[in-house]
Amino acid sequence: MCCFSWDSDIDNVAEKKCGFCGFFEFCTFVYGLIVYFLPFTIVSLLLWVLLRPDHLRPRVDAAVVISFSLDNTTSSLDYDIAMDLSFLNQHRYLDVRYLDLIAVASYGGTRLGPSVDVLPIFIQRPRASNVVHAIFQGRATPLAPAAAELFTREATNGSFNVLVTVASTFMYKFPFHKTVYYFDHECYIRFPVPNSGVTPPTTVLTPGTLCSATTR
Repeated sequence: MCCFSWDSDIDNVAEKKCGFCGFFEFCTFVYGLIVYFLPFTIVSLLLWVLLRPDHLRPRVDAAVVISFSLDNTTSSLDYDIAMDLSFLNQHRYLDVRYLDLIAVASYGGTRLGPSVDVLPIFIQRPRASNVVHAIFQGRATPLAPAAAELFTREATNGSFNVLVTVASTFMYKFPFHKTVYYFDHECYIRFPVPNSGVTPPTTVLTPGTLCSATTR
């Protein structure tokens, strides 16, 4: 009876010891993850504070609207829009390498295409400004009922609003480190109703606005 009790005590001690070992291994694993990832987190946070990539927002310098009209018979929207987007690198010492630039225009949730979706890429020097030209020309047919109602309402008010979304991928390159950021920029251009009855059509210039930025 005494031996059985002694064996039970050994088993209990072994079980407790095994449980402690498992908990210790788990803590070691968690600590290893923290030690491994914490430097990257700190570096990423410091680079974000230093570089402020969300400040690299394009600005619509000018937009030329040659035509923007709705055919009620076919419910098709004819459009011809060109715009200049300027990119400013406010950093004093670092270059910005734009790896990918895509511009997409939409009206009332309807995409306006075909267009020059893929824009030229470039390397931007410190304190430099680069201008990119985008063209949106074609016919959207049939236009969604909600977009057609929006067109009628805005035509009555005398001005239209078109959303241009610029998806950008850019990189800061350090001697031993590369940092890549992905942003979507929403640029709203507002222009009065073009005078389509004039030949040639009257071009309308609209002043630019700073685009808003969201990470992808």
